[in-house]
Amino acid sequence: MKRLVSLYILLMAVCMQLPAQNKPVSGKVLDASTKNPLPFVTITNVTNKSASLKTDVSGNFSVNVTARTVLVFSFVGYKPRTVTLTPGDTAFTVNLEKDISGLSEVVVIGYGQQKKSDITSAVASLSGKELSELPVTSINSALQARVPGVQIRSAGYEPGAGTSIKIRGINSITQGGGPIYVVDGVIVTGDIREINPYDIESVDILKDASAAAIYGSRASEGVVIITTKKAKSGRASIDYNGYYGVQKINRTYDFVDGKTYANLRRLAWSDEDPAAWPMNDPATDKKIFSAVELKSLAEGKTYNWADAITQVAPMQSHTLSISNGIGKNKIYLSGNYLDQSGIIKGSELKRYSLKANMESSVTEKVSIGLNTNFSHLDNNVVSNEAYYNAISMSPLRPIYDSTGKPMVDIDPNTGTITVTNPLALTNEAVFKKIDDRLIGNVYLDYKVIPSLTFRSNAGADIYKNQQFEYYPRSTGAGYLLKGLAKVQNFGYRDFLWENTLTYDYNLSEKHSINVLSGFTFQKRRQEWNFEQASGFPTDELTYKNMSLANRRDLIQSDYFNWATSSVLGRVIYKYKQRYILNLTARYDGSSRFGAQHRYGFFPSISGAWRLIDEPFIGVKFKSRVNDAKIRVSYGVIGNQDISYDNVFARLNSASYPFNGTSQSTGYQLGSNQGNDALKWESQYQFNTGFDLAMFSSRVQLTVDFYNKDVHNLLLQRNLALSQGYDTKMINVASLNTKGIDIGIKLAPVKTPSFDWQVDLNFSKYKSKVTSLLPGRDSLSPYLKVGEAPNSLIVDYVFDGIYNKGDDFKLNPTGKPGDVRVKDLNNDGIINQYDRAIVGRTTPKGWGGIWNYFRYKRVSLTVFASYMYGHDIYNKAYTDYLYSNGRNVILKEGLNYWTPENTNTNIPRPNAFGSSTRTLPSGSSSYAVQKGDFIRIRNITVAYDFSPALLSRVKIKSMGVYGQVLEPFLFTKYKGIDPEIDAGSYDIYPRFRTILFGVKIGL
Repeated sequence: MKRLVSLYILLMAVCMQLPAQNKPVSGKVLDASTKNPLPFVTITNVTNKSASLKTDVSGNFSVNVTARTVLVFSFVGYKPRTVTLTPGDTAFTVNLEKDISGLSEVVVIGYGQQKKSDITSAVASLSGKELSELPVTSINSALQARVPGVQIRSAGYEPGAGTSIKIRGINSITQGGGPIYVVDGVIVTGDIREINPYDIESVDILKDASAAAIYGSRASEGVVIITTKKAKSGRASIDYNGYYGVQKINRTYDFVDGKTYANLRRLAWSDEDPAAWPMNDPATDKKIFSAVELKSLAEGKTYNWADAITQVAPMQSHTLSISNGIGKNKIYLSGNYLDQSGIIKGSELKRYSLKANMESSVTEKVSIGLNTNFSHLDNNVVSNEAYYNAISMSPLRPIYDSTGKPMVDIDPNTGTITVTNPLALTNEAVFKKIDDRLIGNVYLDYKVIPSLTFRSNAGADIYKNQQFEYYPRSTGAGYLLKGLAKVQNFGYRDFLWENTLTYDYNLSEKHSINVLSGFTFQKRRQEWNFEQASGFPTDELTYKNMSLANRRDLIQSDYFNWATSSVLGRVIYKYKQRYILNLTARYDGSSRFGAQHRYGFFPSISGAWRLIDEPFIGVKFKSRVNDAKIRVSYGVIGNQDISYDNVFARLNSASYPFNGTSQSTGYQLGSNQGNDALKWESQYQFNTGFDLAMFSSRVQLTVDFYNKDVHNLLLQRNLALSQGYDTKMINVASLNTKGIDIGIKLAPVKTPSFDWQVDLNFSKYKSKVTSLLPGRDSLSPYLKVGEAPNSLIVDYVFDGIYNKGDDFKLNPTGKPGDVRVKDLNNDGIINQYDRAIVGRTTPKGWGGIWNYFRYKRVSLTVFASYMYGHDIYNKAYTDYLYSNGRNVILKEGLNYWTPENTNTNIPRPNAFGSSTRTLPSGSSSYAVQKGDFIRIRNITVAYDFSPALLSRVKIKSMGVYGQVLEPFLFTKYKGIDPEIDAGSYDIYPRFRTILFGVKIGL
């Protein structure tokens, strides 16, 4: 009986427990940082795989727990999380953290954002932290060699110099103006050196036509989207970043001294006519040397002009930012002071910038924001002649006169300055540039319904540039004119108004859609005026009182405005989170074109297949490969950057004589005939690429192949005299560019104590003109079908030095020691038809290598860039090598031809260039050199203090660092800088910078 009672009680207990065991357990999956629900999260039931499920559109789920159950929650862009449930558990919440592999990173794509894992086109991103690794003064300089497909070249190295940027090669023959920049939603053009790089949160570069088509007619050169810093939610902080350093020339020419220079000068004159200018003759010396040079010779003095105008220059920057993200109102304030003295005396840049970003949640549906950036640049510039004059100056000329002022040497025969003293250009001449720029916008977001958002954005870019120049009597430009002054004012005001609707909705577990539509309007007003005057009673006031001038040499002004209106749309559709389709279109109308072709349509389509998310991909494969995605895109973008002078004929002022005596001022037609039938330059670009991440994202690879066909390119066509005009701009040419971009990120070692990260990028492209004018395959030696435009070096082919016994039929008046060039067409004479392509300036490849090492709290960063496969026309090197008896030469030039030294490629010295007279242009392929190089751009050593130590003094973070910028260069190029433009002279030397800095966060 007792056994029956016990069995009955046991059965009752089991029956009462069964409903409790089968009771469903509900839960919710949230983003760990934002606390937003995550829809359609995959929940794998490890205990019973057939019971796996997904969360609904609101992140909710329910699971039956009959025994110990293990669930794995996984979602694209987030770290998987494992949860163990037991019978009797109640409702719970799962918080998923974002995956640091980068798949969940948000990328700005133009009028919106998208997760990196969903990107269908070629978009490259760089964080603000990466940008701030180099203490550069402009954003473009920080991007140099960091992003595949983006080629950046400095316009110069003086403080305040701008940059030129190409995205995926050559995009036009005559109208290339660089990419557009979108700063917090405001479309701006030109150099953006006014923005402090430390205020940047991220930079996203839209490289292919599909990504850039949302900007339509202005996107042919690419789009750079800049997002500035804003206050972080729930945080308040104060941050300081400052550094101080010095700059010093890192490579110089090695010239001969005064005594050697004097002997070369005597030899050069004697070579021309030994009887008229015999060697080592005092009478000859008085003819070929000035009195001050003869005095230096007698005293054995040599003057180093380059050292006289250069200096070790200080550089400092200080940025203080305040951020408050607590509550409904968020504010970010930042101020920066930059002071960079130039290594050439007299050059300097000072920048003062203020940044203010504010956001406010007015209601649950309405939020407003404000972004502003104001900067003031005070830039002292030195003349381009200063450094060139210094390094080519006779080392026998004294730098200062007896009073300690820069020597002014007057030619007694002409009454003019023989050579402008470089110190007069650096110390006494004035060349000042002042820039003021305000970039800002105010926006309103209104959630019509949870999935529909309306945004209205009003922005402005207001820019003013003033230039003041004065050349005193101590300079060549101002000596005879008794002072020369120039005053210039340039400015524009861009206003932008954009209105967009964004619809973002998850239709079901398999389908989601994002729809964007909008209307934009932008208008510019631009003004310019210029005045030049001379004949001042004194140099003391410089340009500050133009009314004192005796002569008004030139007065000019210009004004124009333009407007662009657009409608745009985009649809992004995702199926099963792994098939993504992006359709974009923009319809632009621009007043810069005539009525016949004022509007243009720019569509694009792109798609991505997230191969890694396919069910047939096995668990074993996924354990090694984190991400695998294939992308394909095609789009059309345009170029509206044309001058009004090409659309409409210009009237120029002119004077007409009447009755043979009196003149009346009027107007006459300009040289260019307007063409109101001009079309947009249109670029059709195909791109295919893939993204791969392996081994817990410790290896990440991105590869893109692209092919661009550009049609309706603008060229000037020469007209018959009967037309009344000289030229007319027409749409006629076409261009093709093919290339590849590769980016690799590696983490070879990753432990709590030691970390090693590597970023590699490689780019390559080939451009060629496919058509020019009808029936013409060449318009000049530098513009040919089948070749990249404006990239050819054309000259005579160097064929060594004539020696005794050689055939002189190509140079009947020549003699041994002369330069010899090839007769390419074998007609027995050397003329322009013997010129050939002797080099190409387009590189075959370029890129960057970034290495980061960290051991506990000490880190080392080494960043290098490289370029290869291009030629440089080093005319400066040839000038410094061939002695004409006037300019100083390199020590290497002492290996010139003599009857005893015939195994050389350097001609004999000659005062009138007879040894190079066989060259109709005075140059040859001898000046062409390979420009391959590897440059170590940055070495940084940093130390971060322990948080435990800092907490005692109420400091959140603190780090110190030391940097060396451009410490090493590896190249066979014989000039100073292999990144110089082909054919350019060294007008401002490159320098090395050593600095120390500190970062503090409160």
